[in-house]
Amino acid sequence: MQRKSSPSLAKSAALMGVIILISKLLGLVRDILVASAYGTSAEAVAYGCASKLPMTIFDFVLGGVVTAAFIPVYNSIAVKKSKKEAMDFAQSYVNLILLITAAIAALGVVFAPSLVRLIAPELAPETAALAASLTRVMFPMVIFVGLAFSFVGFLQSEGEYNIPALISLVSNLIMAGYLVFLNDRFGVRGLAIAMLVGWAAQALVQLPAVWKRGFRPRLTAPLGTPEIARAARNTLPILIATWTTPVCNLINTRLASGIEGGRAITALDYANRLYIILVGLFSFVATNLLFPYFARAAASGDAAESDRLTRTSLKTLVFLIAPIAAGVSVLARPFIALVYENGVFTASDTDMTASALRMYAVGMVFAACGEVLVKAFFAAEKMKIPMISSLISMTVNVAAVLIGSALLGERFGVGAIALLSALSAGVNLAVNLAFALRRGLIRSVGADWADIAKSVAAAVVMGAAVWFAAPHFGSHGKLLALVLPTLCGVLVYALVTALLRSEEMKQIVGKRRKTKNGS
Repeated sequence: MQRKSSPSLAKSAALMGVIILISKLLGLVRDILVASAYGTSAEAVAYGCASKLPMTIFDFVLGGVVTAAFIPVYNSIAVKKSKKEAMDFAQSYVNLILLITAAIAALGVVFAPSLVRLIAPELAPETAALAASLTRVMFPMVIFVGLAFSFVGFLQSEGEYNIPALISLVSNLIMAGYLVFLNDRFGVRGLAIAMLVGWAAQALVQLPAVWKRGFRPRLTAPLGTPEIARAARNTLPILIATWTTPVCNLINTRLASGIEGGRAITALDYANRLYIILVGLFSFVATNLLFPYFARAAASGDAAESDRLTRTSLKTLVFLIAPIAAGVSVLARPFIALVYENGVFTASDTDMTASALRMYAVGMVFAACGEVLVKAFFAAEKMKIPMISSLISMTVNVAAVLIGSALLGERFGVGAIALLSALSAGVNLAVNLAFALRRGLIRSVGADWADIAKSVAAAVVMGAAVWFAAPHFGSHGKLLALVLPTLCGVLVYALVTALLRSEEMKQIVGKRRKTKNGS
């Protein structure tokens, strides 16, 4: 398990980024097809609730534990003991995850109607009944989710990143294929089955790579080992540290079930999926590629390397995501209109979804940077700090929801719901950053803060430029109304970061010069 050099790491990140980009684009195609076929209809609302329930329960019971508890322990055993002992731990760990997820699936199938009432109490009876039926179809997918994430943790620990990056592409392809060829015949129930099959494929597609690296399923592998106990000790702090998103999702869905007859649920879902596509490409590459390196640095006591990786990741993410957030906040409506407004997805649906996406954009930088810090803490097995920050952010979110809904009443719409989620991510980042600086996980370097400030300032200028330019292109059709202001924004951002002598922009220019010179 030798550390990769920076050029090798950059190549891995680039290839992983390409794979994830293709997967995200295919996921966008899937969402476009769902929106075109179902819009914000009762079937869409039922499917949205049913597809969210298994993952929400999974996130509450296991969530980020599957990989976050596995990777540090596996890498520590491999570095300090032997590959064989690390493999023994992996076999036992997979058995434990299978046992837990099978229990979750069984309980979810039995209590599906009650869970639907919990997550969306104001749905019409017919919609709630359909949601419960679809939930029973999809709940077994948590077994495959647990298995897929276990394999992801194993492969990433072994230095394989491309296969784990492919898994979403496979499931998105299955669902897109269903929507194109079979949806007219089997409808929303078939769509639920397609989602279940897609998650099964995410686990199965990794099996050849897992097998190649020596993993052999062994159902008799013991669960009471010291290594499993070590991973288990980290479970509760990791779980609570990752509860911010599922708690916000649960609150958001409950509130949205009473807005526009539940249509707000689907509007939030469509906006959130675009948000994940936009911010997830960069944050997924950064956190999933670097997490094993964080873990190895921690296992070998290399604090300087961990500090360098964390600070570089944060600066790079701000440089990449700040302009995206600014552009999305300004161009939310033309973006939604271009992507989703087709078939039964109406202009009214576009307005509602755009209002949510505009507010979600506020939290893009917070969420991405917060994820890097959380993974750095997990790698160092300092689980309590992310747990504390999660508890604080959840408390702030719940309090803000109660106050906001009390003050605004019926005017508390999808935009307010999305904004509170974004602000919750901001609180989470602020607390984690304060702890990281205080505990010495990262150093506070003046040049880093200057580079971050330059990226944010350039993004603000870019957003203003796009805001002024957008009205002039509104009559040129959906595509040009989005593309032309976007190009304007890209040019402005590049120019401003160059004038401000941003370190990230200087690196980009330097690499281009080297390429032109053939070096």
